Amino acid sequence: MKDIEKGKNLEITVNELIEQYSWLIAESSVQSIKKHGKMQTKTKTSVKAQLKEKFDSVEYVAGAGKRKAKFILGNYLGDKGTYNPYKNNGGSIAYDWTEVDNMIKNQISKYSNDKGYHSISSIVHDSLKIEYISDAVGSFYEKLTGFKTLENGEPKYNIEKLKKIFEWFERYQLNNIKKRVRCILKNESIDFKEKYMALQSEGTSVNVSSEKYKEIQKYKAEETELLQGLKGNSKMDISRVVSENINHKFGYINIYTTFSFIDTEKLSNDDFDLQKIKLELLEKWNKQGDRKEKKELQKEPSLFKALFRKESFYKELFTNKEYAKLMSTFVKLHMIGEE
Repeated sequence: MKDIEKGKNLEITVNELIEQYSWLIAESSVQSIKKHGKMQTKTKTSVKAQLKEKFDSVEYVAGAGKRKAKFILGNYLGDKGTYNPYKNNGGSIAYDWTEVDNMIKNQISKYSNDKGYHSISSIVHDSLKIEYISDAVGSFYEKLTGFKTLENGEPKYNIEKLKKIFEWFERYQLNNIKKRVRCILKNESIDFKEKYMALQSEGTSVNVSSEKYKEIQKYKAEETELLQGLKGNSKMDISRVVSENINHKFGYINIYTTFSFIDTEKLSNDDFDLQKIKLELLEKWNKQGDRKEKKELQKEPSLFKALFRKESFYKELFTNKEYAKLMSTFVKLHMIGEE
């Protein structure tokens, strides 16, 4: 490792950064570069932010031909301590996941030696103390009042379509918390057994081999990447089509990993505020509903779609300006349990 004198300028390649000056950036960034053999977009953004904590100026020069990617760093400010990803570093403030992580660890501690197998989705739902959508929509449906007529001229919603909307919405919104579960399982010293499962179209879950699981996961990733490259696809459309394609090819609508935890009592803690976490999540979901509705309502209507494609129930919610109101009402009841 090389030291740097205060006030010095530096021009280093990415390889030199991780081999000689790795102390300038977070260990997670170093490991990411080593793993992929290059800096991925998110890692590059993070590394630049970290370097800006220690230099007056940071410029990244991409590699081309025989030229290697490098950083041009101006005026080293001296050691300013460890980079804090949760403070305002010139962009948006990253969310501090500490309490969420503690909540998840506490839930995992409750599964210790119970011999049961738990999916990532069930860990999240159990942690947040919320129902699955299939159970929640029924009770919510009875509370729907004051919404515009959207279903066949009758003052009610189609409950099956509501389930599909909310199931997608929740999967999308809970994705970050599911990522925290995966991160904890990967980085914490947790002993567990794994079992791979597949969900059949009629709703039955069955065991699948690790080889079949990997095959379907690979296919799922390829299909998702392909659909993301096509313009006009919403996240909801992509997840739905991928699920349909997996079902057509393999006979399943979803695959997932389940875990049986061994001796995890040590993770038990009360260093989190569940109500606070729920309220913060509620605020995020409400803002997402508002943004999504405004974005869709600002789009110019497509003549092709108007003539040849029947508007989906999803789009109809936007047209009637019901999306944000519907999501806010549902999430409030679902997450917080208020009447």
